Amino acid sequence: MSRKINYKKQIFRFKDIDITFDFNRIPNYDREYLKTMVIETVNAKSIENSGQPFDLYYESADNFALFNSKSKMESWMSDFYSAYENTASHLLHGKKYYFAWTFYKKDV
Repeated sequence: MSRKINYKKQIFRFKDIDITFDFNRIPNYDREYLKTMVIETVNAKSIENSGQPFDLYYESADNFALFNSKSKMESWMSDFYSAYENTASHLLHGKKYYFAWTFYKKDV
């Protein structure tokens, strides 16, 4: 007889991401904006109007990182075998920041 096991979904925490720059050097309100951007991205209920939440749309998402340069992000993420996706912030004091993650991509 098989038992149905309910696994508790792991809670995403901002402190679990890699930050590739000195986060403490940016103004407090920009740090709060970036934290909110990251948390809202991961907790989104529908990604790209698919109706699927983040954890289903990006199966096995991992290697979360925050960057202050697009070229640094592309270089860092190219080290991973998995596909990756990213989102960018608005300009904060003339600078854009990037949040990226790897995920398992099914062959279509």
